[in-house]
Amino acid sequence: MENYQWKKTPYINLIIAAFLGIGTSIGAIVILNFGLIQFNIIRLVGPERVTEVFGIASGISSLAVVVLGLIGGVIADKTRLKFGRRRFWMIAGSIGGALSMLGLTYATSIPMLVIAWCLLQFFYSMVSLSCYAIVAEQVEPERFGRASGLIGAAFPAFVMIGQMLMGAFADSTVQSKLIAIIIVQLISGVLAASLVKDNDFARVVNTKKKGIIWKEFRNFYPSFKLYPSFTWALLTKIFIQVSNAGLSLMTLFYLARFQFSEEKIFQINGITSPSIIIMVLAGLIGGFLSDKVKKQKPFVIGAALILAICWVIFAFSFNITWIIIGNFVLNFGFGMFSAVDNALVNRILPSKESAGKDLAIINNSAPLANSLVNFAAPGIIALGVSWFGGDGYIFFFLVLAVSAIFSALAVIPISEMGAQNRNKTDIDETSLKTGSI
Repeated sequence: MENYQWKKTPYINLIIAAFLGIGTSIGAIVILNFGLIQFNIIRLVGPERVTEVFGIASGISSLAVVVLGLIGGVIADKTRLKFGRRRFWMIAGSIGGALSMLGLTYATSIPMLVIAWCLLQFFYSMVSLSCYAIVAEQVEPERFGRASGLIGAAFPAFVMIGQMLMGAFADSTVQSKLIAIIIVQLISGVLAASLVKDNDFARVVNTKKKGIIWKEFRNFYPSFKLYPSFTWALLTKIFIQVSNAGLSLMTLFYLARFQFSEEKIFQINGITSPSIIIMVLAGLIGGFLSDKVKKQKPFVIGAALILAICWVIFAFSFNITWIIIGNFVLNFGFGMFSAVDNALVNRILPSKESAGKDLAIINNSAPLANSLVNFAAPGIIALGVSWFGGDGYIFFFLVLAVSAIFSALAVIPISEMGAQNRNKTDIDETSLKTGSI
């Protein structure tokens, strides 16, 4: 393994492939939360029980995806195919996600919907994980910021286009909208795989000795002593994802505070969708500037604080105009955070060979946060009604603002660009000695 020569995809091809794969796979999951999953639940249980059932269903699915995602990260790293481990999962994940989305589309019960929801998140996360991993493996560290900015524009762009189309075709059925998502993602996943050169290890000699598998399992999580920045980066992600998870309840917020109809909610989502352009631009600018000034932490901290301000705006807004303005500001902050924080994560990964596993740990902050928020949301909202009256969302949004502040604080201990790190330019010595690839 020491003499293995890593294949490199031309930079433009790699960016396009990652853009398509990440954009459509994450975009498909995100768009579900802008009314599609909620109205699918309403179809099964009615509007009276939607908040309760949505909280339980989304919490269960997110918690399941945390476990499945960690397993998937290991499987992705250990896949041994001449075709290439990342390319294989781009295609297999797209096909699995398409079949799971069909199951959700035509679910006849809540258990069937929850199972399909778990599976589609797992398979689509395997697509995005493969794209993120191949970038971490093949892009030079000094270009991480620009690459992350460009790739970070992917899912916002696809979400924006999806929201605009949902708004334009607001009167079409939820099922037809879901089928359109399936087709777009499947085509994009296959195309992404066709654009990249991948590294296969099918013929690499396995030099493992007895006990190495147990040692790998025991050392699944990177040592805090050796890689403290990894843990701080994970905490940063968890706190910001807890904050960001509140967006999945915006449809229910519109119903509770403004009593909007289904068609009106899709129209509002269509109106706010251009704000994602700002997210894209913020990511591009943030990624470029962080590479230029060789600083990442100020951008991540500033962006997290912007998100905190947005949730405060949402908490006390009883005019839809302020909600729309807040969406534009939030997208600016999240765009910059995502791009620069992804570059930061790529920089502090412990090993190139275990990039899939380590990125799975980081990326699972999103489903973990969604699970926590969706399980806790009904109780927090009920507590908000008790304390503040009204719809209860004042307290809920303030909790999300505090989480964003904690995310900013967790960035502080992470080493800045230029500081010594052991993770990107060479294969980790420990991985070589144990033959962990």
